[in-house]
Amino acid sequence: MAGSLNRLTTLGTKKTLLQLFSANSRNLFLKAPIGQNFSPNYRSYYTFVTIKRSKLFSRRIGTFVALICTAGGTGISYANTLGFGFGTGSSADQHPPKAEGVNVESAKRVLTYEDASQLRLTLYQYQVCPFCCKVRSFLDFYGVKYDIVEVDPVMRRELKFSEYRKVPILVQKDSKGNEIQMNDSSVIISALTTFMSTDQKDLQLITTYYPKVTTESKSFWGRKTVEYMNRYNIMLGKPGRSKAENVHCREEKKWREWVDGVLVHYIPPNIYRTPTEAVQAFDYISEMSHYGSVKKLFSKYFGAAGMYFVSKGLKKKYELKDDVRQSLYDASREWMAAVGEREFMGGSQPNLADLAVYGVLSSFEGLDAFNDMVRETTIGPWYQRTKQAVISHKGSMNN
Repeated sequence: MAGSLNRLTTLGTKKTLLQLFSANSRNLFLKAPIGQNFSPNYRSYYTFVTIKRSKLFSRRIGTFVALICTAGGTGISYANTLGFGFGTGSSADQHPPKAEGVNVESAKRVLTYEDASQLRLTLYQYQVCPFCCKVRSFLDFYGVKYDIVEVDPVMRRELKFSEYRKVPILVQKDSKGNEIQMNDSSVIISALTTFMSTDQKDLQLITTYYPKVTTESKSFWGRKTVEYMNRYNIMLGKPGRSKAENVHCREEKKWREWVDGVLVHYIPPNIYRTPTEAVQAFDYISEMSHYGSVKKLFSKYFGAAGMYFVSKGLKKKYELKDDVRQSLYDASREWMAAVGEREFMGGSQPNLADLAVYGVLSSFEGLDAFNDMVRETTIGPWYQRTKQAVISHKGSMNN
């Protein structure tokens, strides 16, 4: 009893509770990591579990990063192939120099039997690309026959023959097997319109009217930007124009430029506005492009994720409103105000501006953004009239 009392006295006056433990016990709690305080077998197991968990965590992080990179890369590839200029510069954003002394005027544009016999066209395209839709609308309206090569928007193997890596590309092969390559949707349309509107039937010569200008991009990516001079001009080579022809020409050209410089940039932020709409858009893209099941699944989720984030960058780049739908509605109203009381901007028939606006809008027909636009603006009747004119080849020699 006396010993116990002495011990309690010592505890109360000179030592703390931890000092009652042995040095080894204190080491267990205070000095060494937990794994070092047990038997070799237990330490081995502890080390194994720790490493396994660490590797598992690293793998998960690596997988997450890989998924993000894949989605982002896929989205950027889609954007660049479609010509939206994410990191590469877009011809639609630039104002390249214009050639001096070029006569441009309106004319009756018709594809004769002789013209048609010379054309053996192949369109390298991406089915729902707005720029490709614009070219197809032009070709279909005038009843021009053409073959289609669908381009993989990520790998682009089909474009190995070309230094120019965007779609659309239109290739004309003559009777001798010589090929003429035309790049840029607006250049393609202007060159073919010149071919139809003049006595000049040398398409190779006509393409020289739209010279290429290459400049170094100032963007982070540092890639070269390719522009084309005179891309909205129809080269008739005839002096003098009437006042009415001047007005018609300026109006058509102005709105063709507006399509490439304004309208087309409102599409990605609207069709990829939310994750749900992005998946809906890629469902549509996969269906229209006739993808296989694996590629369809990959595109639906990785492509949608990538373009969802890319669209946010495009929204900022082109200064759209916080509610991007309002920007789309404003553009639709602006176009309809320009058309006014006319059936088409071209009068009784669509002109190149009508076909350009219709082609771009047709790229997302049926999606939520399109349906909202038709519901909230007056563009619907004009759109349906133009669609009917295109699918019935109203501009062809048979009409």
